[in-house]
Amino acid sequence: MGGTGGGKDGPGLLCRNVKVSGRRTSLRMEPYIWDSLKEICERERLSLNEICTQIDERRGESNLTASIRVFIVSYYRTAIGNRGFSEGGMSPLLQRAMDDAVPLD
Repeated sequence: MGGTGGGKDGPGLLCRNVKVSGRRTSLRMEPYIWDSLKEICERERLSLNEICTQIDERRGESNLTASIRVFIVSYYRTAIGNRGFSEGGMSPLLQRAMDDAVPLD
């Protein structure tokens, strides 16, 4: 699969191999991003390779890793629509996302 560690790649990144349009490539992303992508694959009943290939075919000049991150945000934004947002203060949805993505020490 891959590993975490410091150095020039930054802490907490996982490197994994995927096949995109039949060719093997490595992607380096945060574990939370990998988990989100895996969840989307399961929900959509598609393999990791299939989703990455679809993103690759649409990304134009953008970096594949960045395109995957944007896809994940877009997927979840579309899934929730306007539900979970409140006018005053932090909604439960925002609070949970913050707690999960940026935990307080």
